[in-house]
Amino acid sequence: MAAITLIEAITQALAHEMKHDDTVLVLGEDVGVNGGVFRATAGLQQTFGDKRVLDTPLDETTIAGLTVGLASQGMKPVAEVQFDGFVYPMLDHIICHAARFRTRTRGRLTCPMVLRVPWGGGIRAPEHHSEANEAMFTNVPGLRVVLPSSPARAYGLLLAAIRDPDPVIYMEPKRIYRQYKEEVPDDGEALPLDVCFTLRDATT
Repeated sequence: MAAITLIEAITQALAHEMKHDDTVLVLGEDVGVNGGVFRATAGLQQTFGDKRVLDTPLDETTIAGLTVGLASQGMKPVAEVQFDGFVYPMLDHIICHAARFRTRTRGRLTCPMVLRVPWGGGIRAPEHHSEANEAMFTNVPGLRVVLPSSPARAYGLLLAAIRDPDPVIYMEPKRIYRQYKEEVPDDGEALPLDVCFTLRDATT
């Protein structure tokens, strides 16, 4: 088993779910032909076709609305925001619709969507490409927010996010996309959401 980077673990998780679940699809700006600005979706369109890996217009509002609509109709869309600072036009669809489907319909409808957001600074990019806006989402009832810290966690948490019946904001730390590698078995094993991982115990 080869060691892979965090960004490669994301690609691996997307490919695994698309292979095993026909309702999973990927959409966003340049995610198909170009494989995304960070190449997280590289090769997926060639493998799964352009009906499941959709290049969208450069319009975040449309991406968000399309994602919510697909999720409400039985699909499991995974949308990519090119950079964290581009997420603001999406907030109305995410906060006013995606996060409220379950309570608004008393559980009759859910919104199984994932919004992948390259997150944070550390790559010497302009201001709209280097934001840390996770607090906006963690304060919204009905949304789960995930922020992986290693390739193995990126793989397992993305699987869990895609399988979750409710919307998940999946924030990917750009600074460590390719910082180091570790072995990540492509075994389809998801990690639990809503928990913190203890890396070491504190000493007194």
